[in-house]
Amino acid sequence: MARVLGFALLFSALLFSCQKDKDILVSGNTSPQDATIPNVVKENYVNKSYISVLGRKPTATELSSGTTLLNQHNLSVADRNQLLDTILAKPGYNQRQYDICIATLLNNLDTAQITQDILLFTYLLTQPQYASQYAQIQIELTRIKSLKASLADLNSGTINEIGLQKRCVDNYFYDQINMGSDNFVVSLFQHFLYRYPTTDEQTQSKQIVDGFEGVVFLQIGHTKGDFINIFFGCDNYFEGQVRDLYLKYLFREPTSVEMSTAAKTYKNSLNYKTLQKDILSTNEYAGI
Repeated sequence: MARVLGFALLFSALLFSCQKDKDILVSGNTSPQDATIPNVVKENYVNKSYISVLGRKPTATELSSGTTLLNQHNLSVADRNQLLDTILAKPGYNQRQYDICIATLLNNLDTAQITQDILLFTYLLTQPQYASQYAQIQIELTRIKSLKASLADLNSGTINEIGLQKRCVDNYFYDQINMGSDNFVVSLFQHFLYRYPTTDEQTQSKQIVDGFEGVVFLQIGHTKGDFINIFFGCDNYFEGQVRDLYLKYLFREPTSVEMSTAAKTYKNSLNYKTLQKDILSTNEYAGI
């Protein structure tokens, strides 16, 4: 009997030791996703940022250094801003902004044409038969010279993005493209505000441009210069700039909250680069 009992215990021990361990599953316990952003996403972000800001692809060195920078903290917002600061500080940035203004507002006006007209107006000031028009000729000459100096003044910090845009609409060439005060007013509203002026805005703006008193955007003006200053200082203008960059960079309209926040920030800071960075550093633009 003792031998039978011993054999039974030995058999049970062997059977238990041969059983396969079972996996224990815990409900709701999933393995974490890999938070590492692929290198191709970072390279794409570097490429897109250079093209958006400078209108060109990065060089091999710029692509490599930019990707390395973004690898510091896995494409964090701080890393994106650091990269954007580098791109925005490139020598070609101001040239790009100038080229965009000249292309969109002055139909790609050639620098040679600007120089030629400066020589023409300078010559006219030496001709006695134009003596009665000297004052107007001098005004046109001054405006053309300011336009020609725009890039140099942008580089020196004498003017900002708004100053550049003002010079591109306040010159002889823009007046020739948009002849008459009515067309001048409509062109500014369409380009910068993406809409036509209301009947009252058109009437009041035209009066100011023509040298009479008028009220537009709750501001009183008496001259064309007054109108330009009022226009480029109104809330609608800053909202238009936000809308312009959202359409360029994100291919969509900003939401009402995005519009309000960004326009207010830009109006208070007058820093166009900050406006660009705030959009270019978003997850939406980065594609994550």
